[in-house]
Amino acid sequence: MDMSELLRKRKPIIGMVHLPPLPGSPAYKAEPLKRIVSFAVEEAKLLVEGGVDAVLVENFNDFPYTIDATPQPTLMALSVIAYEVKQHVDVPVGVNILLNDAFNEFYMAWTLELDFIRVEGFVDTAFSDLGIIHPVCAKLLRLRSEYKGENIAILADVQGKHTNVVPARPLIESVKDAIERGRADAVVLTGERTGRPIDHSMLRKVRESFPEARIFLGSGLTAETVGELLAIADGGIVGTYFKKDGCIRNPIDIARVRKFMQVVKELRERAG
Repeated sequence: MDMSELLRKRKPIIGMVHLPPLPGSPAYKAEPLKRIVSFAVEEAKLLVEGGVDAVLVENFNDFPYTIDATPQPTLMALSVIAYEVKQHVDVPVGVNILLNDAFNEFYMAWTLELDFIRVEGFVDTAFSDLGIIHPVCAKLLRLRSEYKGENIAILADVQGKHTNVVPARPLIESVKDAIERGRADAVVLTGERTGRPIDHSMLRKVRESFPEARIFLGSGLTAETVGELLAIADGGIVGTYFKKDGCIRNPIDIARVRKFMQVVKELRERAG
Protein backbone atom coordinates (compact mmCIF):
# COMPACT_ATOMS: atom_id res chain seq x y z
CA MET A 1 0.00 0.00 0.00
CA ASP A 2 1.31 3.44 -0.90
CA MET A 3 0.22 6.71 0.68
CA SER A 4 -2.45 7.50 -1.92
CA GLU A 5 -4.04 4.12 -1.19
CA LEU A 6 -3.80 4.76 2.54
CA LEU A 7 -5.61 8.09 2.23
CA ARG A 8 -8.39 6.34 0.31
CA LYS A 9 -8.63 3.50 2.83
CA ARG A 10 -11.57 3.46 5.21
CA LYS A 11 -10.53 4.70 8.67
CA PRO A 12 -6.72 4.27 8.39
CA ILE A 13 -4.69 4.21 11.59
CA ILE A 14 -1.12 5.48 11.84
CA GLY A 15 0.92 4.19 14.78
CA MET A 16 3.65 6.30 16.37
CA VAL A 17 7.24 5.19 16.82
CA HIS A 18 8.44 7.50 19.60
CA LEU A 19 12.23 7.43 19.50
CA PRO A 20 14.53 7.65 22.54
CA PRO A 21 16.62 10.83 22.86
CA LEU A 22 18.74 11.18 19.73
CA PRO A 23 22.27 12.58 19.26
CA GLY A 24 22.12 16.35 19.50
CA SER A 25 19.32 16.41 22.08
CA PRO A 26 19.75 17.38 25.75
CA ALA A 27 18.74 13.95 27.13
CA TYR A 28 20.93 11.89 24.79
CA LYS A 29 23.21 9.56 26.82
CA ALA A 30 25.60 8.34 24.11
CA GLU A 31 23.47 5.27 23.46
CA PRO A 32 24.80 3.34 20.45
CA LEU A 33 22.82 4.23 17.35
CA LYS A 34 22.37 0.57 16.43
CA ARG A 35 20.48 0.06 19.68
CA ILE A 36 18.10 2.93 18.87
CA VAL A 37 17.66 1.54 15.35
CA SER A 38 16.80 -1.89 16.74
CA PHE A 39 14.31 -0.36 19.15
CA ALA A 40 12.60 1.62 16.40
CA VAL A 41 12.39 -1.35 14.02
CA GLU A 42 10.93 -3.59 16.71
CA GLU A 43 8.36 -0.96 17.72
CA ALA A 44 7.33 -0.55 14.08
CA LYS A 45 7.05 -4.31 13.58
CA LEU A 46 4.83 -4.62 16.65
CA LEU A 47 2.56 -1.87 15.39
CA VAL A 48 2.24 -3.53 11.98
CA GLU A 49 1.75 -6.98 13.49
CA GLY A 50 -0.99 -5.46 15.63
CA GLY A 51 -2.76 -4.23 12.52
CA VAL A 52 -1.96 -0.54 11.98
CA ASP A 53 -2.00 0.80 8.43
CA ALA A 54 1.11 3.03 8.60
CA VAL A 55 3.82 4.15 11.02
CA LEU A 56 5.17 7.59 11.82
CA VAL A 57 8.71 7.91 13.18
CA GLU A 58 9.19 10.89 15.49
CA ASN A 59 11.95 12.34 17.70
CA PHE A 60 9.48 12.59 20.58
CA ASN A 61 12.02 12.49 23.42
CA ASP A 62 14.28 15.26 22.11
CA PHE A 63 12.52 17.96 24.13
CA PRO A 64 12.88 20.84 24.61
CA TYR A 65 12.59 20.94 20.83
CA THR A 66 14.19 23.48 18.57
CA ILE A 67 11.84 25.16 16.11
CA ASP A 68 12.71 24.39 12.45
CA ALA A 69 16.42 24.19 13.31
CA THR A 70 17.16 20.56 14.15
CA PRO A 71 20.79 19.81 15.12
CA GLN A 72 22.74 18.00 12.40
CA PRO A 73 23.52 14.93 14.55
CA THR A 74 19.79 14.49 15.17
CA LEU A 75 19.00 14.69 11.47
CA MET A 76 21.71 12.16 10.63
CA ALA A 77 20.54 9.71 13.28
CA LEU A 78 16.87 10.14 12.39
CA SER A 79 17.63 9.51 8.71
CA VAL A 80 19.33 6.22 9.49
CA ILE A 81 16.49 5.15 11.78
CA ALA A 82 13.70 6.09 9.37
CA TYR A 83 15.46 4.30 6.51
CA GLU A 84 15.83 1.10 8.52
CA VAL A 85 12.18 1.21 9.62
CA LYS A 86 11.13 1.62 5.98
CA GLN A 87 13.13 -1.48 5.02
CA HIS A 88 11.51 -3.67 7.67
CA VAL A 89 7.78 -2.97 7.33
CA ASP A 90 5.42 -3.22 4.38
CA VAL A 91 3.19 -0.24 5.21
CA PRO A 92 3.66 3.49 4.50
CA VAL A 93 6.27 5.16 6.72
CA GLY A 94 6.37 8.84 7.60
CA VAL A 95 8.61 11.15 9.59
CA ASN A 96 7.89 13.98 12.00
CA ILE A 97 10.75 16.22 13.17
CA LEU A 98 9.76 18.23 16.21
CA LEU A 99 9.20 21.04 16.15
CA ASN A 100 7.92 22.03 12.71
CA ASP A 101 11.09 21.22 10.79
CA ALA A 102 8.99 20.63 7.70
CA PHE A 103 11.67 21.25 5.10
CA ASN A 104 14.07 18.71 6.56
CA GLU A 105 11.13 16.33 6.89
CA PHE A 106 10.51 16.69 3.19
CA TYR A 107 14.19 16.31 2.24
CA MET A 108 14.38 13.20 4.40
CA ALA A 109 11.19 11.71 2.97
CA TRP A 110 12.24 12.48 -0.61
CA THR A 111 15.74 11.04 -0.18
CA LEU A 112 14.72 7.92 1.75
CA GLU A 113 11.55 7.25 -0.26
CA LEU A 114 9.29 7.71 2.75
CA ASP A 115 5.58 8.23 2.21
CA PHE A 116 4.42 11.20 4.28
CA ILE A 117 5.33 13.94 6.72
CA ARG A 118 3.48 15.62 9.57
CA VAL A 119 3.70 19.40 9.89
CA GLU A 120 2.83 21.30 13.09
CA GLY A 121 2.74 24.86 11.71
CA PHE A 122 1.13 24.87 8.29
CA VAL A 123 -1.11 27.91 7.84
CA ASP A 124 -1.13 29.70 11.21
CA THR A 125 1.41 31.61 13.24
CA ALA A 126 1.32 30.08 16.71
CA PHE A 127 2.84 30.64 20.12
CA SER A 128 4.19 27.61 21.95
CA ASP A 129 6.19 27.05 25.13
CA LEU A 130 9.25 26.76 22.87
CA GLY A 131 8.76 29.92 20.85
CA ILE A 132 6.92 31.16 17.78
CA ILE A 133 5.95 28.68 15.08
CA HIS A 134 5.67 30.17 11.61
CA PRO A 135 3.51 28.69 8.82
CA VAL A 136 5.41 26.79 6.12
CA CYS A 137 2.80 25.84 3.53
CA ALA A 138 3.88 28.27 0.79
CA LYS A 139 7.54 27.25 0.79
CA LEU A 140 6.83 23.57 1.47
CA LEU A 141 4.42 23.18 -1.46
CA ARG A 142 6.90 24.87 -3.79
CA LEU A 143 9.67 22.61 -2.51
CA ARG A 144 7.53 19.54 -3.13
CA SER A 145 6.75 20.75 -6.65
CA GLU A 146 10.39 21.56 -7.40
CA TYR A 147 11.50 18.05 -6.40
CA LYS A 148 8.48 16.40 -8.03
CA GLY A 149 7.63 14.90 -4.67
CA GLU A 150 3.85 14.97 -4.93
CA ASN A 151 3.81 11.32 -3.83
CA ILE A 152 4.92 12.50 -0.37
CA ALA A 153 1.72 13.33 1.48
CA ILE A 154 1.48 16.29 3.85
CA LEU A 155 -0.50 15.73 7.04
CA ALA A 156 -1.01 19.21 8.45
CA ASP A 157 -1.87 19.96 12.05
CA VAL A 158 -4.40 22.75 12.44
CA GLN A 159 -4.28 24.73 15.69
CA GLY A 160 -2.45 21.74 17.17
CA LYS A 161 -1.83 20.73 20.76
CA HIS A 162 0.46 22.81 22.96
CA THR A 163 0.00 25.90 20.74
CA ASN A 164 -2.15 29.03 20.50
CA VAL A 165 -2.57 30.76 17.15
CA VAL A 166 -1.95 34.49 16.88
CA PRO A 167 -4.14 36.33 16.14
CA ALA A 168 -6.78 34.01 17.56
CA ARG A 169 -9.33 32.85 15.02
CA PRO A 170 -11.95 30.08 14.70
CA LEU A 171 -10.65 26.57 14.03
CA ILE A 172 -12.94 26.36 11.02
CA GLU A 173 -11.10 29.22 9.32
CA SER A 174 -7.73 27.57 9.86
CA VAL A 175 -9.01 24.24 8.52
CA LYS A 176 -10.40 25.99 5.45
CA ASP A 177 -7.04 27.63 4.76
CA ALA A 178 -5.12 24.39 5.29
CA ILE A 179 -7.34 22.54 2.81
CA GLU A 180 -8.08 25.15 0.17
CA ARG A 181 -5.12 27.54 0.21
CA GLY A 182 -2.51 25.29 1.83
CA ARG A 183 -3.43 22.21 -0.24
CA ALA A 184 -2.76 19.76 2.59
CA ASP A 185 -3.42 16.11 1.75
CA ALA A 186 -5.04 15.68 5.16
CA VAL A 187 -5.58 17.86 8.20
CA VAL A 188 -4.81 16.68 11.73
CA LEU A 189 -6.97 17.80 14.64
CA THR A 190 -5.93 17.37 18.27
CA GLY A 191 -6.93 18.24 21.79
CA GLU A 192 -5.09 20.84 23.82
CA ARG A 193 -2.37 18.45 25.00
CA THR A 194 -0.91 15.03 24.17
CA GLY A 195 -3.45 12.28 24.78
CA ARG A 196 -6.49 14.59 24.94
CA PRO A 197 -9.20 14.38 22.27
CA ILE A 198 -10.70 17.26 20.33
CA ASP A 199 -14.11 18.47 21.49
CA HIS A 200 -16.73 16.28 19.80
CA SER A 201 -19.01 19.14 18.85
CA MET A 202 -16.13 20.97 17.18
CA LEU A 203 -15.12 17.82 15.30
CA ARG A 204 -18.68 17.47 14.00
CA LYS A 205 -18.69 21.11 12.93
CA VAL A 206 -15.46 20.64 10.97
CA ARG A 207 -16.81 17.47 9.35
CA GLU A 208 -20.04 19.16 8.31
CA SER A 209 -18.17 22.17 6.94
CA PHE A 210 -15.69 20.09 4.92
CA PRO A 211 -17.40 16.80 3.99
CA GLU A 212 -14.83 15.95 1.29
CA ALA A 213 -11.69 16.72 3.32
CA ARG A 214 -9.47 14.04 4.84
CA ILE A 215 -9.63 14.63 8.60
CA PHE A 216 -7.29 12.75 10.93
CA LEU A 217 -7.29 12.86 14.72
CA GLY A 218 -3.87 13.33 16.28
CA SER A 219 -4.62 12.76 19.96
CA GLY A 220 -7.12 11.22 22.35
CA LEU A 221 -7.93 8.00 20.50
CA THR A 222 -8.41 4.94 22.70
CA ALA A 223 -10.21 1.64 22.26
CA GLU A 224 -13.08 3.21 24.20
CA THR A 225 -13.31 6.44 22.16
CA VAL A 226 -12.28 5.37 18.67
CA GLY A 227 -15.71 4.13 17.63
CA GLU A 228 -17.42 7.42 18.37
CA LEU A 229 -14.61 9.66 17.08
CA LEU A 230 -13.93 7.76 13.86
CA ALA A 231 -17.63 7.71 13.09
CA ILE A 232 -16.94 11.38 12.31
CA ALA A 233 -13.26 11.60 11.33
CA ASP A 234 -11.51 9.71 8.53
CA GLY A 235 -8.55 8.27 10.39
CA GLY A 236 -6.21 8.67 13.31
CA ILE A 237 -2.65 8.89 14.59
CA VAL A 238 -2.19 6.89 17.77
CA GLY A 239 0.70 7.01 20.22
CA THR A 240 -0.16 6.99 23.91
CA TYR A 241 -2.86 4.33 23.88
CA PHE A 242 -0.62 1.77 22.16
CA LYS A 243 1.96 1.93 24.95
CA LYS A 244 2.07 -0.43 27.94
CA ASP A 245 -0.45 0.74 30.56
CA GLY A 246 -1.31 3.66 28.28
CA CYS A 247 1.82 5.53 29.42
CA ILE A 248 3.62 7.41 26.65
CA ARG A 249 7.05 6.64 28.14
CA ASN A 250 6.55 2.87 27.85
CA PRO A 251 7.19 0.57 24.87
CA ILE A 252 4.47 -0.66 22.52
CA ASP A 253 2.04 -3.20 23.95
CA ILE A 254 0.86 -5.33 21.03
CA ALA A 255 -2.19 -6.49 22.98
CA ARG A 256 -3.40 -2.90 23.20
CA VAL A 257 -2.72 -2.39 19.48
CA ARG A 258 -4.75 -5.48 18.62
CA LYS A 259 -7.60 -4.47 20.91
CA PHE A 260 -7.76 -1.02 19.34
CA MET A 261 -7.55 -2.29 15.77
CA GLN A 262 -10.28 -4.85 16.42
CA VAL A 263 -12.62 -1.98 17.25
CA VAL A 264 -11.51 -0.21 14.06
CA LYS A 265 -12.13 -3.39 12.05
CA GLU A 266 -15.65 -3.64 13.42
CA LEU A 267 -16.23 0.03 12.63
CA ARG A 268 -15.09 -0.53 9.04
CA GLU A 269 -17.37 -3.55 8.66
CA ARG A 270 -20.40 -1.65 9.98
CA ALA A 271 -19.67 1.17 7.55
CA GLY A 272 -19.61 -1.29 4.67
